[in-house]
Amino acid sequence: MTSELNRRDFLRGTAAAAAGAALSGPALAQSRPITLRIMTSTPKELYDGLCADFTQKQPAIRITVDTPSPDYDDLSLRVLRASISGDIPDIAFQGFNRIDLLAQRGLAMSLDSLIDAEGDLATLGYQPPLLDMTKSNGKVFGLPFAISSPTLFYNLDLVEKAGGNPDKLPADWPEIIDLGRKIRGLGGGTMGLHYAYIGHSGVWTWMALIMSQGGRILTPDGRDIAFDSPEGLEALELFRQFGQAGQIEMSLDQTRQAFSGGSMGILGTANSYLRSAEKAAAGRFRVRTANLPLKPNGKLPVGGNAATILTKDPDRQKVAWGFVKFMTGPEAQTKLVNTTGYIPANDIAVKKPELLGRFFAENANARVGVEQLPILTKWPGFPGENAIKITDLIRDRIQSVVTLRREPKAALDDMVRDVRALLPRA
Repeated sequence: MTSELNRRDFLRGTAAAAAGAALSGPALAQSRPITLRIMTSTPKELYDGLCADFTQKQPAIRITVDTPSPDYDDLSLRVLRASISGDIPDIAFQGFNRIDLLAQRGLAMSLDSLIDAEGDLATLGYQPPLLDMTKSNGKVFGLPFAISSPTLFYNLDLVEKAGGNPDKLPADWPEIIDLGRKIRGLGGGTMGLHYAYIGHSGVWTWMALIMSQGGRILTPDGRDIAFDSPEGLEALELFRQFGQAGQIEMSLDQTRQAFSGGSMGILGTANSYLRSAEKAAAGRFRVRTANLPLKPNGKLPVGGNAATILTKDPDRQKVAWGFVKFMTGPEAQTKLVNTTGYIPANDIAVKKPELLGRFFAENANARVGVEQLPILTKWPGFPGENAIKITDLIRDRIQSVVTLRREPKAALDDMVRDVRALLPRA
């Protein structure tokens, strides 16, 4: 990536320029192959493989995949910069929490007319609750591609060595944290519990701690914060307990490398890590996945991304729609799950035995994600041009608590004040 723009600056003052920027070049002549350009996050090999499958079926269409972004926040910045320079891609696989941003800037097109022309999308495997995750002001702006959920990964061998029961894992946070301490007590550089918050876009795992208790991140109108609440304080209290139990500051890659290497007992991260975790553990130790503790009224923010169409050219939009349907259809969704730990967004892929039905019946770890679908809800995104600056600020406050430099209540008070100062004025 060549950009030198600090993500904390988040293109201040560029909203008007972004809205008025040119979004696509002239339509390609029909005698030449159409080339669609897409932006994604990692893993690049997943998108490259699926794009190759598509072009094999549609040889008159070429797909170029930009260098992937490390996360959805970075991807959002790249799309916004591209809209200013007039070099915007045709399609972006954008995180669910940033779809509102693209819609409000007039960058992503509403898919409602295309959906209406298709008829009943449910017959094609698209589930209405998942389509709701991509709505902004009642309109659909993306087709869900990759679904992830906050998940706990256990190294059952370390659990057993620490005196835990691999067949009866902890049901609440006090028990989970206590088990993490016992695993850390095994010594030899063994790490106990790590709840990852660095590297996950949009402070997603922090939101999960609040929402799993029934709390909210934003008010119903999306204009003000709602985490100045008992649930918001409890989330930071948990982060302090993670730090007291021995959690150290590590990048997301480092935490996953530690778990894959067998030196970490419990890791809280996205279920999309599943295939990598199981592959690394094969023949060395046993892996089990489990839900985060959830109160009766609790929900979890949906993670992952949806395919959004950004080109303004009508002819290219039609071609892009065909590509987006392929990527979110049963065949591509089956390959997505077999390659990663993502939850498939297409119901046909889930139910057909020859696709993923048999796979989920035989794989308990993968089934955990599918069983979470009813408790997944929209991933909140902060409004306004300071959206990414806000999530960076929250991450800094969390870090001060995990490292035991600040008390949760003081950190929450600062977080509330500073985030409100960055929200758009009514």
